[in-house]
Amino acid sequence: GVASTVTRLLPETERRAAWAQSIAELRPAPAHVCLYLGFKGDIRKAGATAANKWFYNTFSTEAAAWEVDKGERASLPEAPCLYCSFPSLKDPLHDPGPDQLHTGEVVTFVPWESFGRWLGSRWYKRGTEYDDFKGRLQASLLEQFLAKMPALRPHLEYVEMSTPLSTDNFTRPIAGSIYGIEPTPERFENPWLRPKAPIRNLFFSGSEVASVGVIGAMMGGLLAAMACEPIEVFRFLRRM
Repeated sequence: GVASTVTRLLPETERRAAWAQSIAELRPAPAHVCLYLGFKGDIRKAGATAANKWFYNTFSTEAAAWEVDKGERASLPEAPCLYCSFPSLKDPLHDPGPDQLHTGEVVTFVPWESFGRWLGSRWYKRGTEYDDFKGRLQASLLEQFLAKMPALRPHLEYVEMSTPLSTDNFTRPIAGSIYGIEPTPERFENPWLRPKAPIRNLFFSGSEVASVGVIGAMMGGLLAAMACEPIEVFRFLRRM
């Protein structure tokens, strides 16, 4: 990501430049937790489809993050929204076999600060306190999801949850961000979030030079390639 490059990889002298400072000051997008689900059986009959599903518990546009630090096991508040998808149903090459094996995922946003006390601990070795906290979140989020799609409950065979610490461990975004820099007007108005950096032979790619999500990341890569080799990329696109 551009933010990671600017704040972590540039020499100190370049980090102090006005263009780099303007990028470093942009807020990261929220962190997230994700349930990874394994199913057995005909989940289409249980309501699953190849389309993504969003479930909202509020009309408030300000209620973005799940307040995971509030309440005990029996009274943990519900997440304001759930993003749910079934990746195996999207894949035309997936063979579910005679047991009809399928995958699902449930994502919601959480405050990065709620996990900060365990930052620097090792994956799968973060201690009992963290394991208990994570287990409580997993159970609560799973029940909230199954309340929305109860017909899937008898098909559920496997559950695992990742937290922002997992994201940090494997991809190291700023503050566990799920989408890099937050997509605010300030981000899209920043004149330096472009494929070609002010430093000679430094190019940026990914969603932060385009828009959020998979398609945004793909277009960011295309823009970076065009910035590096505009004539060759144009010839390639014409052939395509």
